[in-house]
Amino acid sequence: MNSMDRSLKRGEEEKRMAFETFFVDGKGPEGDDLSVMDLIKDQMSKDMNVPFHQIDVREIKKWDEKGFEKVKADEWWSKPNEVERDRFMKMHGGSALRKKL
Repeated sequence: MNSMDRSLKRGEEEKRMAFETFFVDGKGPEGDDLSVMDLIKDQMSKDMNVPFHQIDVREIKKWDEKGFEKVKADEWWSKPNEVERDRFMKMHGGSALRKKL
């Protein structure tokens, strides 16, 4: 198994854990998975007062342990508008270079 396979596996594991932790039934909304993950991470970062780029599997577990309320996917999901998409693009820009505290 090469590093690309491990990276993809890690990403799938993070997505699965986020969906199980964040949504009532463990299944996310139909739609663009990247937008859904961005919105989940955004909500978790706001709830826990942690920078967006630091939300990972460890932080997802902490969010669950703190007892934040799970949401129903169909009631929570709305497609990001232009302003939200621009905001996410700015948050992603350079996030790999930022320090994790």
